[in-house]
Amino acid sequence: MTAADGMQRVSPRDDHGAHKDRLSRTQLWFLAILGLPAFGVAFAYTVVGTYLPVLLADLSGPAVTGILIGGEGVVALIVPIVVGGWSDSTSSRIGRRLPFVLAGAVLMVLALLGMPLGAGSLLWIAVSLSVFFLGYFGYYTPYYALFPDLVPAAVRGRSQGIQGGFRSAGLLLALVGGGFLLSLWRPLPFAIGALAVVGVTVALCFGLRGRRGREPGTEQPSPGGGLRTDLSLVRSNRAIRYWIAADALWEGAVDALKTFVVLYFTRGLGMSLRSTATSLALVGVAALVAAPVAGKLADRFGPRRIMQVAIWGFALGLIPTLVTTNTLFLAAIVPVAFAAVVLMTLPYTLLMRLLPEQKAHGAGASLFGFAKGIGVLIGPLLAGLAITFSGRVPVGAFRATAGYAGAFGVAMVLLLASIPLLRRIKPAQP
Repeated sequence: MTAADGMQRVSPRDDHGAHKDRLSRTQLWFLAILGLPAFGVAFAYTVVGTYLPVLLADLSGPAVTGILIGGEGVVALIVPIVVGGWSDSTSSRIGRRLPFVLAGAVLMVLALLGMPLGAGSLLWIAVSLSVFFLGYFGYYTPYYALFPDLVPAAVRGRSQGIQGGFRSAGLLLALVGGGFLLSLWRPLPFAIGALAVVGVTVALCFGLRGRRGREPGTEQPSPGGGLRTDLSLVRSNRAIRYWIAADALWEGAVDALKTFVVLYFTRGLGMSLRSTATSLALVGVAALVAAPVAGKLADRFGPRRIMQVAIWGFALGLIPTLVTTNTLFLAAIVPVAFAAVVLMTLPYTLLMRLLPEQKAHGAGASLFGFAKGIGVLIGPLLAGLAITFSGRVPVGAFRATAGYAGAFGVAMVLLLASIPLLRRIKPAQP
């Protein structure tokens, strides 16, 4: 029996998910293999999103940086829709999803190696960013589709918790190590990011070699491709429509902060890159704990209930950045980061509960990428504009940080705007 086969034995003890059977070592190992790619991709993605703006700051202002990083959203509005439906209907010796995962990995690696080589050219960096985002969404859309393909509903929260743990580990290493590596040699964090993507992709392919023919839970989609399937899902399910809008706001809030947080510390508060990396290590440590906890709580109480609490903790925890530049507020990073990671771990768990069972998982994953694309498009752009205009405010934290505190204000507004939407998302399962 393979690990994936063993997963099928896990079942809830009641209809409300109050308790789930414990996972065996074989099942935990399978979930670990399935979650591992999130580590390498998160490391590379965080290096690009957090430290590439440092290179861009030498060539452009905050608004242009926000537009370039936010260009990810344009790619995300197109690529997931195409790749998700395509991966539902693809047939190959290595399965439906893995050909797209491999192609995405190649594009990401080429882009990561190319970015620092053109550090003096805004055009070169823009092209490299475009290639990276093409690869990123070409990779992540079919990768996320593997979860409903291979993981039973009873443990999908925990599967996302384990995946979120790996993602948080990649985030932690990128936040901490990226600053140190960048201070040593600017191409170094990007090169290591490329190696990480290669390593986890190879591990996934070998780990799934017993399940690479036809992933269970998928079927041949009807003619018309991924776009038609996505539109059908959106039209037929009001909860999915609310979910797309809410997830776009969550992603926008996170990306607004991710894009400008290093510049907030370095240019706004005058901290060194190494001090900034050390401070951001607290974010990664909190994330390592929060992701698996979030998954377990979601299987027990339902993801929506846990996310409602996390939103308030995340949003209210941003208030100190708007009223003070006293670095003592850095102590609040841990609980705020914990709430943020809980919020970002569970959206796909919630979406999986909204999708029809045994149908078009690639198309469902494309909706996840599409919502993320909207958020990435609006978050950095709004934050860049807010920084530009709030830098002209002659008082308080806005003046003291050269306007970079404005990014936190944008994130707070987006989070609070998502609360009524989340209340209206009512999955078939709690």
